[in-house]
Amino acid sequence: MTESILALVPTYGLPFLLGITILAAAGVPVSSSMALLVAGAFIASGDLPLVAVFITALTGALVGDQIGYLIGLRAGSAVEERLTRKPTRAKKIARAKSIIRRFGGVGVFLTRWLVAPLGPITNVICGASDMGWLRFTLWDAFGEIAWVAIYLGLGYLFRYNLEEVASIVGGATWLLIVAVVALGMGVRVLIVWRHHRH
Repeated sequence: MTESILALVPTYGLPFLLGITILAAAGVPVSSSMALLVAGAFIASGDLPLVAVFITALTGALVGDQIGYLIGLRAGSAVEERLTRKPTRAKKIARAKSIIRRFGGVGVFLTRWLVAPLGPITNVICGASDMGWLRFTLWDAFGEIAWVAIYLGLGYLFRYNLEEVASIVGGATWLLIVAVVALGMGVRVLIVWRHHRH
């Protein structure tokens, strides 16, 4: 995967970056995070311009997120019913719903960069729920700014070890998802316990 992206980023540049970030944010399983790491490495070598890459990646991510939100707005329950037929997707949907219920807009922010694998599902859930478009968009923008900055920065700093960084970040993401879910469950248990005590 890294070799393919290493070839595609300098060959097709900004249009490739725009396309892959739109697709990933809209839920297509492509490695936009790896593309940002590679773009960061090319920024460090002077082959790509920082501001143009940042704006392009941010625009792509925001457009893809809006696509997901609109899908949720128009056909959220049908899409959710279809996605939950697979147990792995059903678990992701349950986690995303849990994060949005507990944290609201902050949950959207966190699913852009901290627990990014839940981002595309969160977009659909937010569109299908009562979260307003403006609230979703503002938190989404803050989160995507953080995501683009983090991955471009990592690519810039660790340009000679991109595969290792991608592997570490990918593994850490799933650990963070588990930690967030466990923390939420712990808080819930504590609230229920206190409620029953009184």
